[in-house]
Amino acid sequence: MKKKPPASRHTHVKQPHEVVQDALLLAGRKAGPDEQLEAHGRIAKQLGVSASMLYKWRQPAERGSGSPNPLERTAQLLTVTGDTRIVDWLAHRAGGHFVRDEAGEAPTELPRAANALVREFGLLIAEVVDASDDERITPDESQRLREKWNLLRRRTEDFVRRCEQGDYGRGA
Repeated sequence: MKKKPPASRHTHVKQPHEVVQDALLLAGRKAGPDEQLEAHGRIAKQLGVSASMLYKWRQPAERGSGSPNPLERTAQLLTVTGDTRIVDWLAHRAGGHFVRDEAGEAPTELPRAANALVREFGLLIAEVVDASDDERITPDESQRLREKWNLLRRRTEDFVRRCEQGDYGRGA
């Protein structure tokens, strides 16, 4: 089999002002090019802030109003309290779940790590089948499935992050 070229291992995490800017630009595009300013004005009004404040949130904090944008404030609240329920609540509002990344052990060989994930996923599928055998899933079964799914998600995220960092395939 032909050897693959090395992959780019860069994962860019946007700055808070970039995320706010992207969200506002997307909201403006959905409204249409002629209605972008009106859309931003409506968003500012719904948030109870001025349009100029909304635009300041789109700038890096050091160039902004001196008032951090809501994402920066939320991150600060998370840091100060150490309570991830804040992120979980936000994830639920967005239709998802927050799952903390697995604390990674020393990387194993890539094929072993990949096979372990496939095996765990297969076990989870078997549990889903067992739980649904009687054509109903109890709250206890649902909770067990959620816990196992979250664990598998953490392990998969850890695997992908290690791949991005180049922990697998070194020296190959």
